[in-house]
Amino acid sequence: LCQRHQPGGEPAVVMVVGAGRGPLVAATLRASAASGRRVRAFAVEKNPNAVVTLRGRCATEAGWDAVTVVPGDMREWEAPVLADLLVSELLGSWGDNE
Repeated sequence: LCQRHQPGGEPAVVMVVGAGRGPLVAATLRASAASGRRVRAFAVEKNPNAVVTLRGRCATEAGWDAVTVVPGDMREWEAPVLADLLVSELLGSWGDNE
């Protein structure tokens, strides 16, 4: 991935599915800044309250302009591009639904 996406080149496409309120999105953006490699991130989230939080972070936090918030279920979403990296942490969702 690092060889394919050099600093200053095309951004890597990262999809965070089940993004919640954005901790993994924030980690993705920190990794991007630390590596000097740009990302285009998609934050896919079905919880409408979390979507509001994600959109707020996009509007107010530095670096979040590279994030597209996708409200909806990851199982039904048809991505507009292929991902270079897919990030997911589903344990929180399963824990909430038990």
